Amino acid sequence: MPPYRPLQASAGGSLVGPRRAVAGLLMTAGALLALAVFLVDTFTPLQGAVAVVYLVVVLLVAASGSRRAIGGAAFGCMGLTIVSFVRGHGFPALDAAMLRCLVSLAAIAITAVLSLRARDRLATIAGQARLIELTHDSIYVRDMDDVIVLWNTGAEQLYGWTASEAMGRRALDLLGTALPGHHTCVDAALFSTGRWEGEVTQRHRDGRLVVVAARCALLRDDRGKARVILEAGTDVTARRAADAALSDSERRYRSMFEKARFSFWEEDWTLVMARIATLREEGVADLAAYLQANPAFVRECCHLTQVTDVNDATVRMLGAGSREALLGPLDRFLPASDTTFGRVILTIAQGGGVAEGETHIVNLKGERLTVLFALNMPLGPTRVDRVLVSVVDITDRKRAERALMAVQSELAQAARITALGEMSASIAHEVNQPLAAIVTHGEASLRWLRRPSPDLLEACHAMERVVRDARRASEVVHRVRSLASKEPRQHVRFDLAALIAECALLLDGEMAQHHVMLSVDIAPEAPLPRGDRVQLQQVVLNLMGNAIRAMSSVDGPRSLIVRARPDGDDGILIEVEDSGTGIAEDIAAHLFDAFVTSRGGGMGMGLAICRSTVESHGGRLWATNRPEGGATFHFTLPVAVAEEAGA
Repeated sequence: MPPYRPLQASAGGSLVGPRRAVAGLLMTAGALLALAVFLVDTFTPLQGAVAVVYLVVVLLVAASGSRRAIGGAAFGCMGLTIVSFVRGHGFPALDAAMLRCLVSLAAIAITAVLSLRARDRLATIAGQARLIELTHDSIYVRDMDDVIVLWNTGAEQLYGWTASEAMGRRALDLLGTALPGHHTCVDAALFSTGRWEGEVTQRHRDGRLVVVAARCALLRDDRGKARVILEAGTDVTARRAADAALSDSERRYRSMFEKARFSFWEEDWTLVMARIATLREEGVADLAAYLQANPAFVRECCHLTQVTDVNDATVRMLGAGSREALLGPLDRFLPASDTTFGRVILTIAQGGGVAEGETHIVNLKGERLTVLFALNMPLGPTRVDRVLVSVVDITDRKRAERALMAVQSELAQAARITALGEMSASIAHEVNQPLAAIVTHGEASLRWLRRPSPDLLEACHAMERVVRDARRASEVVHRVRSLASKEPRQHVRFDLAALIAECALLLDGEMAQHHVMLSVDIAPEAPLPRGDRVQLQQVVLNLMGNAIRAMSSVDGPRSLIVRARPDGDDGILIEVEDSGTGIAEDIAAHLFDAFVTSRGGGMGMGLAICRSTVESHGGRLWATNRPEGGATFHFTLPVAVAEEAGA
């Protein structure tokens, strides 16, 4: 197809230099030819229409010159013709020579006009070819034998083949085009309407496949015969991949939305935001205060909020027959006493995009449900037409929590009564013996006094024993009361290492039973503690015993460490560390409260008494969990304060 090959070449900037050289040669050849014709026509006796040869000069100039050059060549040749005629024939006369001169002049003029028209037409075609090169779309032309005759820059960029490599090859062999249907159907549409559009898959030079949105046009000649097919294409590979990813994401979202075990709602807040915009135009600046002062407006916004979609879990939760029964205004499900919707409106109006909380909803059966909700805007804070709300029904959980709290309250009361009974039994056990002795000695003294001859000496001894046992009972009661009192005690210095050794001796059986290794680490610079040795020994004994029991169910090494070191300038820090199960989070905050225990059969009084004892000495008791497992109980004794208290 000759017309298409020069167009491809004309678009290349690398051919400008050779073109100019050829144009110069043609112009020179035309000038020389014009001179030769003039000489022959003027100075030779030839009587033929030699001037007609000037047509070749005009054609040579037209092949490479501008409009001015063509016009100049035509007028020049016509002038030379007239000069030759006058030189050879004198004054013009109407004869054969004059006729030949006029024919030559007419032929030169006609040739010039036709050359100018042809040049304009070629310029238009060249401009169209340059436009084809400038477009980013792929454009190539193939003839009826599927041979490529035009290949633009867009095609080079899309397929990787240069124009010189692609032109002359069959398009199917080069690109391996895969059509969406059978090629006969595509050909039928193209030849019947002259056009066809669709997506095709074609092969890049490196072997990868590209998806192209192709637009084909059939070009015919003047007689209606099909000549070439022009195909323009746009690379939509990335777009189709993005569409596929988006479609896959939408399918996953829809699957999760539909199959989730908890409730999903999709809501449209467009009318609500329009109502708020109107409110702001009316001059309302403080939306939070307005919502609080106007509950009717909040209820109106609740009615304007449209439920557009729900999942199956929502249908079951609200007792509906179908999801269509749940679509519509939201206020059907929120009770009039709801206080959370106003906060949600404020969050969305301020561009927060996320809101959550606890509220109540009413299902279609009229039942009141307690739910947790989380609202977010998956399309961004400006897209209020698709707001996603997830809802979890916690009605049964709340009911169980209330029942559990009631049971816990009853158990706590029972534990207090049990602990009171155990303490009463312990006090009664210790006081019973001195009281029984008091009764015995009192009865004995009465017998001595009731004798006919009273034995006053024996009676006095018996009364002395009554006084002694009464004092013993008083000391027992006083010791029990002192555990929870702040009264001053007689503090003395004592050896902490010896105290720990005595505790270890008392707990030796338990440590052996549970395979616990005891380590004592007392810093040499640690001061000697000062306080009530018996009570502080009970503190250390209690903490060591708790640590041993905490390690009873732990696999692996069981290590109990008691260490002491200075605490500032006037204090000592004592730590009891174990590798047990640690302190559970649910009791950590109330660990030292009375009647709190994690051990079956425990009264929950040990740590409470320990804290009371340490604080009565001016110290502090606390506990921490170890990162590697186990817990550490720390207590301090400010030695200087203790000494002042005991002074």
